[in-house]
Amino acid sequence: MGPLIRTLIKRLAWIVPLALIGTVALYLIALSIPKRDYFLERAGSLVEQTTVEASEDVSIDETLALVSSSGLEVAMRVRRPVDSDGSLPVLLVLGGENTGKDAVDLGGVPEGVAYAAIDYPYRGDRNLKGLWRTAGALPDIRRAFLDTPPALSLAISWLTQQDWVDTRRIELVGVSLGVPFAAVCGALDKRLSRVWLLHGGADNLEWIDHAGRDDIPNDTLRRWIARALLLSMRGSSFETTRWIPEIAPRPLVIVAAKDDDFVPREAIEPFIAAAEGEHVELIWTEGLHINPARPNELQQLLDIVLRRVATP
Repeated sequence: MGPLIRTLIKRLAWIVPLALIGTVALYLIALSIPKRDYFLERAGSLVEQTTVEASEDVSIDETLALVSSSGLEVAMRVRRPVDSDGSLPVLLVLGGENTGKDAVDLGGVPEGVAYAAIDYPYRGDRNLKGLWRTAGALPDIRRAFLDTPPALSLAISWLTQQDWVDTRRIELVGVSLGVPFAAVCGALDKRLSRVWLLHGGADNLEWIDHAGRDDIPNDTLRRWIARALLLSMRGSSFETTRWIPEIAPRPLVIVAAKDDDFVPREAIEPFIAAAEGEHVELIWTEGLHINPARPNELQQLLDIVLRRVATP
């Protein structure tokens, strides 16, 4: 083998690993950059709306399918009083993944206000039993995460087109899992008059780490897995404290549970610091984390929100 070939091999022995390392580094950097432009472009404009189901009993209840110019599809429910004088304020709710658009039922019969809620735009496998199924679903989960703030904006676009909506009083309510996504939409969509973040966390790493304690007892391993999961899900795009300043000057109300058993205190603490700023209010509720099976916790939150809506 000639000297030229040997020299070439030596050079490639360094260049190829460096190129691979550089590629991985660039990919990791890309994952860490918030997807602001994507959120704005993905929302698009409302090009199609279909009423899937409608009923009128003690309230008007509609199930809708919305389609954006970007191709984003959103399932939504709206519930409002049968008889109302003038236009209504609207609470757009984003709760847990299992609740989705059926969150409108948790408020009971609406009086003087309309409820709206959406499903998370997840189109992947819902049977995540086993490692390989879970790993295979990660791209669909990441896409659903990124599409959730634009999905909320598409719902707002529909609401602003309804003659029964007071467009000056559309409020976004993020509950539990919905808090990080509501913070993003609240910052970027200026059509919202107020944003609520209820029983959620502001430090997503602490939140995920806490959720894995029963399954991964080793603290170091669990922490690294939490970091890796956040990175793969583009967690930098959902750092709640990053978006809070952009919600101002519109009011932001944060409600935290004193004995929350789902969100650790470490994940709530950044909210305490945020509440020192202008236009941000922090309220503490008694008891545990909100759950449809916990009527006391649910009623506390309903009372706080509806009282404010009734007296703008």
